[in-house]
Amino acid sequence: MKKESNANISVFILPTLAIYTLLIIVPIVFSIYYGMTDWDGIGKQTFIGISNFLNIFKDTDFLISFKNTIIVTLISILLQIPIGLVISFLLSRGIKFYKTFRAIYFLPVVIAPIAIGLMFSLIFNGQIGALNSLLKDIGLQSFQKAWLSDPKVVLYAVMTPQVWQFIGLYIIIFIAAIQNIPEEIFESAEIDGASSITIFFRIVIPMLWDVIKISIILCFTGSLKSFDYSWIMTQGGPGVSSSYLGVYMFKSAFINTKFGIGSATAIVILATSLIFTVIFQKIASRDIYE
Repeated sequence: MKKESNANISVFILPTLAIYTLLIIVPIVFSIYYGMTDWDGIGKQTFIGISNFLNIFKDTDFLISFKNTIIVTLISILLQIPIGLVISFLLSRGIKFYKTFRAIYFLPVVIAPIAIGLMFSLIFNGQIGALNSLLKDIGLQSFQKAWLSDPKVVLYAVMTPQVWQFIGLYIIIFIAAIQNIPEEIFESAEIDGASSITIFFRIVIPMLWDVIKISIILCFTGSLKSFDYSWIMTQGGPGVSSSYLGVYMFKSAFINTKFGIGSATAIVILATSLIFTVIFQKIASRDIYE
């Protein structure tokens, strides 16, 4: 009976496993192989071992792109997760027009990045942008900048729409998780005189800790693949001031026709995601329920 049950389970698992292998494992294997070749995408592939992986770490453009990617990833985690958590807590406490606010916050998530990127390009435009106009109207002309052409600030201008867009995603995730907390726990805390801040830190965060950990991993791996806004708003420029690893990979493979370098960059992104996930799981595995 048990053997028959295992056989039935295998029948259902095999198609999924085959699709996963075809769509995920095989491309990764090919990327690793291409990363070890000198290939322009059309001609003969020349196997060169790990030279591409060694060379990209000697490339200043790659190192700047890597640093920019880590910065946008950390800022995304530090802003998207806490803001999403606080807003979801406030929305879940029975405020009026709850569904309307939830829809408003989630709306940016379903808008195409190209539309958001173009909108923020206009906002940050140094000549006709809304941000500089606002700064002028409130008497802060000294803060006006050419946001998308100043190497000192362009990275932060480019990451702004990305951070803003995906807050709504985490709000929806956290709202769903908070709704699974028994209402009796909140009522008991309120009867005992606990403030909203106490409830948030002593009940919500501990009981949502597993969800928060998954959200941080999702935020990290998603941000590590950043490409859209850097390319749409500045194409990684000026120079490589706002370039991410995704932009560096795209330029290497499809503009400079160095598919080996592009594939090696993709593997570095994958390896960084895996390393972070393993380390973070180790660090965050401590149960904070008390």
